[in-house]
Amino acid sequence: MNYPSASLLESSAWSGDEDGVWRQDAALAAIDLTDVDLVSLDVFDTLLLRRCGPPEAIFPLVARTARTRELLDKTITDDAFTLLRREAEARARGRLKASGDRADIALADIYENLRLPGSDAATLAGLERTIERQETAANPYVADFLRHLRRRGMPVVLLSDMYLPAKDITSMLEAAGLPCGEAYDRLYVSCESGATKLGGELFRRLLADHPTIDPARVLHVGDNPMADQAGAQAAGIPAILYAAPPRWTAITARERRLGLVQQGPLMTLRSMAVRAGDCEGESRFWFDYGASVMGPVAVHFAQWVVRDTAERGIRRIAPLMREGGLLAELMAGEVRRLGLNIDVAPLHVSRAALLLPSFDEFGLAELEAISADSVYRTVGDLVELLGAEPLPDVLAAHAGVPLIDLLGAHRRDGAGAFAALRNWLLAPKQRAGIRERIDDARGVFVDYMLQELGSAERVALVDIGARGTMFERIARVGDLSERYGQSGYLFYATPAALHRMASGVHIRAYMPLLADQLERARVIYRSPHFLEVLLNGEAETTVSYRRAADGRVIPQTEPSAIPEWQRLALRACHAGIRHYADVCGRLGAGWESEIDPEVVLGILFRAIHLPTPEEAERLGGLTYDVNDATRATHTLCGATARRTVAALCETIRPALWLSFALQTRPSEVPWPQGALTLEQPGHLEDLIDGARGDFGHRAISRQLIDIVRTAGSKRLIVCAAGGSAGMGPTFIETAREAEIALAGYADLLVPEQGDLFAGVPTLPLADAARADCRHVAVISVGYGAAIIDALKEGVRGENRPLHCYWFDGVGFQTTVLAGGQDKLEDLV
Repeated sequence: MNYPSASLLESSAWSGDEDGVWRQDAALAAIDLTDVDLVSLDVFDTLLLRRCGPPEAIFPLVARTARTRELLDKTITDDAFTLLRREAEARARGRLKASGDRADIALADIYENLRLPGSDAATLAGLERTIERQETAANPYVADFLRHLRRRGMPVVLLSDMYLPAKDITSMLEAAGLPCGEAYDRLYVSCESGATKLGGELFRRLLADHPTIDPARVLHVGDNPMADQAGAQAAGIPAILYAAPPRWTAITARERRLGLVQQGPLMTLRSMAVRAGDCEGESRFWFDYGASVMGPVAVHFAQWVVRDTAERGIRRIAPLMREGGLLAELMAGEVRRLGLNIDVAPLHVSRAALLLPSFDEFGLAELEAISADSVYRTVGDLVELLGAEPLPDVLAAHAGVPLIDLLGAHRRDGAGAFAALRNWLLAPKQRAGIRERIDDARGVFVDYMLQELGSAERVALVDIGARGTMFERIARVGDLSERYGQSGYLFYATPAALHRMASGVHIRAYMPLLADQLERARVIYRSPHFLEVLLNGEAETTVSYRRAADGRVIPQTEPSAIPEWQRLALRACHAGIRHYADVCGRLGAGWESEIDPEVVLGILFRAIHLPTPEEAERLGGLTYDVNDATRATHTLCGATARRTVAALCETIRPALWLSFALQTRPSEVPWPQGALTLEQPGHLEDLIDGARGDFGHRAISRQLIDIVRTAGSKRLIVCAAGGSAGMGPTFIETAREAEIALAGYADLLVPEQGDLFAGVPTLPLADAARADCRHVAVISVGYGAAIIDALKEGVRGENRPLHCYWFDGVGFQTTVLAGGQDKLEDLV
């Protein structure tokens, strides 16, 4: 196994020397410049990024600003304007293609096709140009690569298929620190150059301006597979596709399926973080997971805590171990970045170490509380914790039984084991010894807290979630709550935390305290160890405290009982988290206020609730200890969990599998969604898609993809009806998730879509019938038969069979067309 280099694991720091940031990008680091005399770079989504996310994320910002300035009717929502703006661009491209006047549209052409009552098209176009400039930032990887090229004396030109004028793009580049002449030699923009990259014409224009350079010695780098890769290759120019890694595409597809917002700085930051290239093999998954999933959770929570404590005048932040080690590191980095006077250091506090100090007394109420507090803690664990004498014979057989089971049986039918335990522990001599042990534990814990917190007047205690139990227990030990103004900070909170707030415990939660978010928090809390094991890393468990000879109190810790492969995996995951923090520092400085906590919580919710098969397999193998005065260890999706879920699936109808899995005992099924993904692949996606009620677009698309795969095809032409309002966009997205190549798009109702539709080359239906690709997905329920008829006309005189996969409104069909005839095959 190959794991990240020491430098990346330790700091993942951005450097400014010649071999700096760009080498951390896997795509750029792989480029060989040996036989290259000129480099051309794509501009948008390659050299320049939008902090709002993908290109269409600009449109809601335009709508919002326009409504605020009364330039747009208030009934035109962000979503409505986005749809209208998208359709206006499609109409402009269709009309331009029909007229053949120019190679590409300008922004004015788009707004000429967007005539909204009460709005001025030119004013809205100007507003979009302004917001584009405001939202643009340099891609730190590609910008550093560009500087590297210039230091080598390499000629560099920029190419962009864009409707914005060159002066706007030049201004954006200058604002990003990339002025013409210094950073690059020339900018070619399609709307002004009379040529586009798609088809190769803009590249040929570049070659005409450099007649002494062999096309084979030019290298183009861009993100669009058709315009940048195929377009360059059509002109004889080698190309590097600067595309997002497939794993990132799978993650975002699942987030969209759950309705997570795919706009804002989070998308840009995460997409940059997963480009790091200094790890391979087994470490790649774990690094990417840290960078794209756990990084946003840990980093933005840490940033929020620092900002909030600074605003409230709190000068001591104390994250609780074990995740406190990583969180303290992230928070300290944020404090340094902002130049704040705040002390950040973790506290060695755990559920196990705090259990005895949190009791003032030991009686029946305390015994029942300890018994009901954990599903893992056994009779033997309790005896060891309390330092009691060896179990009497009547209880010896129950040493390994969970206390909660004994208590439940006692409350249900008066079973005698719990009564025997109660009588034995509460006997005068035994009880006195336990009380003395509690007093000693409380005294040394109070001294530890005084030693660590010192003279701080107000303290922020930080825990990841979810009930605020640790804050409440700390507050009631000795006079700590009176000595220190204590505020508790949680990443996520359940209703139990709200109850503690109502009883006077000061708790602040990063997640919004809204009904739907509290419901998501409940799902996350069903599998709390999922989050904990990933953030804890290799941190040791605090079990107690001892007083050293010099009077200092030393936390007593035990190593985590995890296998070596897991240690290496978690190191890579933490390297990814640190790398995400570095990306935020470089690219996202000042963006913190735009990070939506609801979306951050959604990232974690998706990871738990809808994992990819690879995530379920790899994360499901993680081992954790429960850290509550028991030595029990479990695996997130171990053999017991999988057997339990498999048995459920055999006896319960599929619609209820997830509901019942979530209600299994956490000690047996720690991560139900992971186990269900492993036992019933695809079920969670089917369940969610079916519940969406989106006219079946995604469900039909997925089923057609399955049929296509069964037929052995990995390349398709898409035939649909209705353009962006039809089923085509959903199918294209689903096909890309499934890694099905798309050779073209044809539309029955909106034939003029410009050169590309959702990134797929457009072609007339007649051409689709005669194309080299002989497999077609017909994506329309209402117009499916009409599309088949049009294709039938197109294949007249064509002997090569055309396989058409479609849904006729009743069932799925495979129709084979040849020579104008059709043959209906059996359902696949």
